[in-house]
Amino acid sequence: MNADMMVVLNIIITLIFIYYVVMHGIYFLLILIGAFGQKRYHQGIQFHEFKRISESSLTPPVSIVIAAYNEEKVIVNTVRNVLQLHYPQFEVIVVNDGSEDNTVQLLIDYFKMKPIDKVFKKHFETKPVRAVYQSANHPNLIVVDKENGHRADANNAGVDYARYPIIAQIDADCLLEQDALIYMIRPFIYNRKVIAATGIVRPANGVEIDNSCKIVKRDPPEKWLPLFQYVEYLRAFQWSRIGLSSINSMLSMSGAFTFIRKEVYFALGGANIDSVCDDFELTVSLHRYIHEHKKKGAIMEIAFVPDPGCYTQVPETLKAFWSQRNWWQRAILQSLWWNRDMAFNPRYGMAGMFAVPFFFIFEVISALVELLAYIIAIVVLVFRIDTPSLLMLQFIFGFLLGTLVSVCAVLLQATTRMRQEKTGTLIRLLLAGFLENFGYHQFHIYSRLTGIYDLLFKGKIAYGYRERTTYKTQDEKEGTASPPDDFPYGRDLV
Repeated sequence: MNADMMVVLNIIITLIFIYYVVMHGIYFLLILIGAFGQKRYHQGIQFHEFKRISESSLTPPVSIVIAAYNEEKVIVNTVRNVLQLHYPQFEVIVVNDGSEDNTVQLLIDYFKMKPIDKVFKKHFETKPVRAVYQSANHPNLIVVDKENGHRADANNAGVDYARYPIIAQIDADCLLEQDALIYMIRPFIYNRKVIAATGIVRPANGVEIDNSCKIVKRDPPEKWLPLFQYVEYLRAFQWSRIGLSSINSMLSMSGAFTFIRKEVYFALGGANIDSVCDDFELTVSLHRYIHEHKKKGAIMEIAFVPDPGCYTQVPETLKAFWSQRNWWQRAILQSLWWNRDMAFNPRYGMAGMFAVPFFFIFEVISALVELLAYIIAIVVLVFRIDTPSLLMLQFIFGFLLGTLVSVCAVLLQATTRMRQEKTGTLIRLLLAGFLENFGYHQFHIYSRLTGIYDLLFKGKIAYGYRERTTYKTQDEKEGTASPPDDFPYGRDLV
């Protein structure tokens, strides 16, 4: 290889090295900001607040919308879990989005559903609704059975039937803490500027429920693949999103746990049925809506509640993991491209000046940069180019920075009420933060690269393959469960 090519190669390697340093440095800074943000949040909470919210007739009622497609393994327990939440007034709207399994029949049989004629004002054009059912045992539970139109269409149909001013959207594989609604409604009550909110989401794979579907155990997953994702969720939800929210740059309200004012949902035109993933696009649209209405004197905010209240199933097989991460990558790339005019645009505040560029450079491009790094490494080894030291330093430094971010996320968890009581569990989490760099991370990069390819060259929109597993249960009668308090006001905020 001639001298000019060597210079170019060294420049590329140096730029990649700088890229890794900046990326991990920003993530580390976001984790620190998130840690301080969570501390401020807990210090600002008073013991009596949640009791007052749970008992007041003035607490805003909530409509919980659950979009379901082929969810027969989990749907009954998910609905049972939601129905026993501590909250003054709420309704549950399950939207069966053309399931091809026994999802609807299980709901009809278990909850004794009866067909009803429900009058409502239609705001969205959705796939045709085949029938609406209401539970004889739970009047606040209805099931909307419609033709398949994917999750955004199902959410829109559910909101059309909603009676209450606050919409809570959760996934059909989610479990909620008993006081999840109380914690999530708090920012709407104490800050009229809040138009939407989301919170911490954690893997449900290690969670166990009792006979009434209340959460009684919250251990990390036993298998390694979901355990790696548990550490990843700590970085993303427990800390990074708190940090991003602190600087008004959080672009992804998880579809598994999102609250929004109904009138704002209507003003946005609902979830975008053409999007790969409606939750990311909905969040970006909210930021656009907020800043474009500032001139009219409206000041609005998106809140983040740094307190675990929702648990969702994460993939336990490589096929399901690949499908999910491929989908996520397509969703981010599509939404950022649709909203590219926001990038570096001061009109959109920190969302435009920082969040959109940040997500594009370090969430979309990072997979391509890492692929380039591996290609250069192969070229260096095959042609025996005499620059392995800088290249090796690049990989080692990137590995150490990534591990440092993961370890910090795990250790900072020990300062919260969700800390691990068993030393062995903490060691497993720290080990997962180290071992994820050997195989898991590379497969994640591959999944994201195929996501980019599938969107740009195939125009793929649909989710793809997914799997569900039944929840772990404990039998309280046999003494294997630890019954939770009737209502843990305050929940040991630390």
